[in-house]
Amino acid sequence: MDKPLAEFVEMLRYAQVPVTISESLDAAATVQLIGYQDRALLKSALSQVMAKSVDEHRSFDRCFDQFFSYNIDFGFEDEAPDGAEESEAGTILPDEAPAADPGSPDEEGTPNQGEMSLTQMLEQSDRIALTMAMTEAAGAVNLSRIVLMTQRGLFTRRIMEKMGLDAVNREITAREGSGDEDGAKELSGQLEILFDAVRDRVERQLALTSSGKGIQFRQEILKKVRLSNIEQRDFRHMRDIVRRMAKRLTDMNSRTRKVKNRGQLDIRKTIRRNIAYDGILFETHWKQKHKDRPKVLAVCDVSGSVAAVARFLLLFLYSLNEVLPNVRSFAFSGTLGEVTDLFDRYGPEEAVPRAIEIYGGRSTDYGRSLEDFKELIFDDIDNRTTVIFLGDGRSNQSDPRIDILKDIKARAKRVIWLNPERKSIWGTGDSEMLRIAPYCSIAHTCNSLNKLELVIRDLLKAN
Repeated sequence: MDKPLAEFVEMLRYAQVPVTISESLDAAATVQLIGYQDRALLKSALSQVMAKSVDEHRSFDRCFDQFFSYNIDFGFEDEAPDGAEESEAGTILPDEAPAADPGSPDEEGTPNQGEMSLTQMLEQSDRIALTMAMTEAAGAVNLSRIVLMTQRGLFTRRIMEKMGLDAVNREITAREGSGDEDGAKELSGQLEILFDAVRDRVERQLALTSSGKGIQFRQEILKKVRLSNIEQRDFRHMRDIVRRMAKRLTDMNSRTRKVKNRGQLDIRKTIRRNIAYDGILFETHWKQKHKDRPKVLAVCDVSGSVAAVARFLLLFLYSLNEVLPNVRSFAFSGTLGEVTDLFDRYGPEEAVPRAIEIYGGRSTDYGRSLEDFKELIFDDIDNRTTVIFLGDGRSNQSDPRIDILKDIKARAKRVIWLNPERKSIWGTGDSEMLRIAPYCSIAHTCNSLNKLELVIRDLLKAN
């Protein structure tokens, strides 16, 4: 795969277009077949290979137009050398670059013998040679990794040095020393034009990569931020992150078992299967270890800042419907009620605000809520049931009814308590967590998506 296509693939991935390795190979074969000259044909062909959904096609079109439409203008008045053609955007494309073996610059950017020097390129106003040198230097300094605005000057200087800036400066100094002021001034002006062109190239690359990498960088930060601190404008990013996490966990827990984990040989069924072969064991039957899908009861405090964590816990659980099909949801602050029908009807994004409207806004009372929970669902809890409580354990000085929690733990497979507060403040003020924790199978601080993913992953592994 050539470098421009590799950089385009990387740009697409940062723009949330998941180009696989096989699709990259197909794209390389496509480029080899049709080349870069016909932009419309190239765009149509690559979109069929790389984009799969409507959203991906939209992102692909935007990335393609940005990546393949930039123009390098050196500001020279004279035309390109005879026989060289430029693309309609003014960019020298891979198929159009003249064949040459210029060698490679040494560590200081000085050309090897036989290669045109930067001074010569500038004096001859050779746009094609300058474009090729700039592209080679940009690749050598990894310009595609630029992310921040503050890196523009650094990359501009590195590219210029790689092209041979020091040699040009020495030539300017030599001309000034020999009294050739006009020659020094002319070369200095051409060098300044080149600086401007390189700055433009760096800024274009920044525009191409910063948006996608910026989104990825922000999403990595959002995974670690306390969920109670997430701003409304970031909810869309958070939903996308949760869905990707859920898909990854679903894929991990839906894979076919390896042969070595398929169980013991079932002698009776194996013999029965091979009766038609006079008892010769052509076919075998293995005893499979059945993996129960857990019943999950999610009990969420929807008061105050805990509601933000509840939103993403429930979004996570309902995004795992392939491996967690039996999720029932309950919400409480003062009283508790089942909200499963809200999630089935509206989905978690709309259901959480509705649940908060119905059950939130009251003084938190864990004792009353556990009484309601026992009355509603206690008889349905069995040894396949996982009960997940999400709350800070602050019951406003009321009795938290630890005895009910003890009975729930005795009946359920496990009881998991997720608390958005750090453990160092458990038991302070009106917190009942030090009394609650002994009657839970697991009691964790859980206030970010990363921690939430770990909890759900452990839940799936344990079944």
